[in-house]
Amino acid sequence: LIRSVGLGEFKRMSDEKAAPSQNKDTRPPRLYVKGSFVNFRRSNANQRNHTALLQIEGVNSKEDVEFYLGKRVAYIYKAKRARTKHSGIQKDTKQTSRFRVIWGKVCRAHGNNGLVRSQFKKNLPPRALGGAVRIMLYPSRI
Repeated sequence: LIRSVGLGEFKRMSDEKAAPSQNKDTRPPRLYVKGSFVNFRRSNANQRNHTALLQIEGVNSKEDVEFYLGKRVAYIYKAKRARTKHSGIQKDTKQTSRFRVIWGKVCRAHGNNGLVRSQFKKNLPPRALGGAVRIMLYPSRI
């Protein structure tokens, strides 16, 4: 194989030493699956705010939902004011963060198209509709 180096110059690719491809922006593997908060569970007249309907990325059937049953779900949002968070590792330092989390878990399937029902510790706020959630890949049932 021949490669163009400059104007009118060519070099064989076998002459170059293969440099190890090290990506400087290597990120740790993602331990969650992306999802979105579609709606609350509801009927024509009533809405049940204690149960949220989620669409998990890549889940399109009732059979696919089986893997995600019991998995933890996190809705992460940015608050107006920062709150001090106490780290269990470093007792001396207090960090502040505007990010907060509402935790929940996947309870069961909803219909045949891959939607899941989930319940959160506190009900999700209405402004979360259409927002992103993270379905954590733990606890494992395998």
